[in-house]
Amino acid sequence: MKKILFILITASIFFACKSNDAEAENNNEDSIYTTAYFWQAYFNDTTGKLSLRKIPANDTLSPQNIAAFMNAANANIKLEYIKTSNDTIFIKIPDATYLTQQMGSTGPTWYLSEVVYNMTEIPGIKEVNIDFEEGDHATPGTYNRNRFDMQ
Repeated sequence: MKKILFILITASIFFACKSNDAEAENNNEDSIYTTAYFWQAYFNDTTGKLSLRKIPANDTLSPQNIAAFMNAANANIKLEYIKTSNDTIFIKIPDATYLTQQMGSTGPTWYLSEVVYNMTEIPGIKEVNIDFEEGDHATPGTYNRNRFDMQ
């Protein structure tokens, strides 16, 4: 009788622990899908190319919050959210002189990749239409992640 009681108690403890582990695992899976990230471009010394990395966002992913994040990181470029239509976000840079004339040739690629990766992080968004006055180093248009050779 003692053996059966011991087995039942041990089995109960074992299953209770497994149940909590499974519940914790489910909670971790949920947080993977609900955690918001911003993308940040950087120069990868190993590959010699521009790369992107995710950084945790302190806010929800909305076009306005992403524009605020981008504007805080780039004081010389003001990004404005215009509208969303289907799978495309429309944004505008009213004064793109710094972007198109003063950042060299790599700077605009760096900046536009961050804008596109951040905006397409919003569920359902696949393209970003960026309107600004064309310059020597950047052109307006519709961009998606495939346009940039980064990871």
